[in-house]
Amino acid sequence: MVLSQVLEKPIDYVQMHVNQDDLWKKVIADLFEDFLLFFLPEFHSEVDFSKPIDFLQQELFKEIIDERKGRKMADQIAKVQLKNGQEQWVLVHTEVQTNDSEDFPQRMFQYYYRIFDRYDKKIVAIVLFTRPSKISTNTYNYLYFGTELSYTFNKYVIADFDEEELKNSPKLFSKALLASIYMNRSNKKMSLRSNYKRALLREVWSLKNINRKEMSALLYFVDYLLRLPKEMSEKLQQEMRTEIRKEDAIMLESYKEDLPPTLAGILEMERREGIELGIERGIEKGIEQGIKQIIISLIENGFTDEVIANVAKQTVKEVKAIRSACLEEK
Repeated sequence: MVLSQVLEKPIDYVQMHVNQDDLWKKVIADLFEDFLLFFLPEFHSEVDFSKPIDFLQQELFKEIIDERKGRKMADQIAKVQLKNGQEQWVLVHTEVQTNDSEDFPQRMFQYYYRIFDRYDKKIVAIVLFTRPSKISTNTYNYLYFGTELSYTFNKYVIADFDEEELKNSPKLFSKALLASIYMNRSNKKMSLRSNYKRALLREVWSLKNINRKEMSALLYFVDYLLRLPKEMSEKLQQEMRTEIRKEDAIMLESYKEDLPPTLAGILEMERREGIELGIERGIEKGIEQGIKQIIISLIENGFTDEVIANVAKQTVKEVKAIRSACLEEK
C-alpha cells in the first residue's frame, strides 16, 4: 500500500506534551487498511488496497474545513479505489479532545456538503472520540416547513470499547485504541502509565504477521502517546532491558533504523555494554599475555616452578603447563 501522508512537523520527544493531532494523523495513515478493517469491515472488503491511497493535502483541506483555532482534532480525507473501479473518498475526523458542543452533528453535515458541493464525491465519514463524549447522536436532522433532511455518520468513542476484547483482537489498530485508553486512565499516574507502556510495547513487538512499516508505526504511536518523564523513561528502559530475550535483541537490532526513543535507548544500552565488555575482555587478555611472557622469561632463565609461581602470582600447575608448552614448541 502506498500512502502519501507524512507528519507536517516532526514530533519532539524531548517535550513532555506531544502533539496528539499529528500522532493520530500519522498512525491512521500508516495503518489505514487496518483502520478501515477495524471500524468498517464491510467497506474495507470493497476497497482495492493494491491501488495507492492518497490523502488530501492540508492546504486543500483547509479550503473545505473552517480553521478551528484552539480545537484539538485531526481531520483527514483519503481517496481510495474500489474493486469495482470507482473512486471513493473517506473523511476521517478524529476528536483528540472531546468536543461536547450540541452543534457537532450539524458541523459534520457542513463538512459533508462542502466536500460534496466542491468535488461531487461520495463520502464515508468516521468520527473517533479519543475521550468520553456526551454527544449521544450521530445524526443531524433538519425539518423546516416541509423541507427535511437527515445526515448520519459513523461515530466511535474509544472509551466504549471493551478492554479485554481489544487485547484479544488480532486487528492491529486495536493496539492504538488500547494506548489511548491507557493514556486517559493514567493521567497524572505515571507509574501506572509506565506499566501500561511496558506491557503494550512488548505486546506490539511480539505480534506476528506484521510488516516493518506497521510495526514501526505502532511502536512509535505507543511510545509517544504514553509519554513519561525523563527519569521514569530511563528506568523503564533499564527494566525492559533485563527482560529482553535473544530473539527480542535480534528484532531490535533489525529495526534499529525504525525504533522509537524508548526501544532505541535499550538497543544503545546493549551496544554500549557490548563495547565495554569487549574492552574489558581485551584488557584481561592483554594482562594474561603479559603474565605468560614473564613466566616464559623466568623459565628460560632457569628458575624453578615454585619460584616462578610465587613471582607471577600463579599456581605451580599453571607454570608447569606453560613450561610443557615451551618444551613442545622446541
